[in-house]
Amino acid sequence: RTVLDRLKGTVQVISNPGKGTTIQLRAPLTLASIQTLLFRVGGRLFAVPISSVVEITRVSGEEIHRVDQREVLRLRDQVLTLVRLNRLQGIHAVDFAKASKRNFVIVIGAAEKRFGLLVDQLVGEEELVIKALPADIVASDLVS
Repeated sequence: RTVLDRLKGTVQVISNPGKGTTIQLRAPLTLASIQTLLFRVGGRLFAVPISSVVEITRVSGEEIHRVDQREVLRLRDQVLTLVRLNRLQGIHAVDFAKASKRNFVIVIGAAEKRFGLLVDQLVGEEELVIKALPADIVASDLVS
């Protein structure tokens, strides 16, 4: 545990009575290569790991509803919370409520939870190399 703490890693213990115990050790990589799905929102390019993509579907503005101040989409037997990156990033994007055409929703699965990303355009798949920032940059107040 001490070594993982120094590496800024984590230890997670999950016990299920009668089924067993799972111990997850996570350590940051200094260099990693991952397959990603590239997409655009408001002209900006974004990427998500392919392993997190459950499916991609198309929706029209009429299929998007508001429940408890959140936008949701009913996809088969599941209600998905929708996330608009343009609102989080403060960028201009397609107004899905007024759009007459069908637009893309990338369904992201994280553990047992799923949500949908509303995107303007799918670009394709690409392998990205991720490298950790040097310690002096990470320690800067200008980087979060």
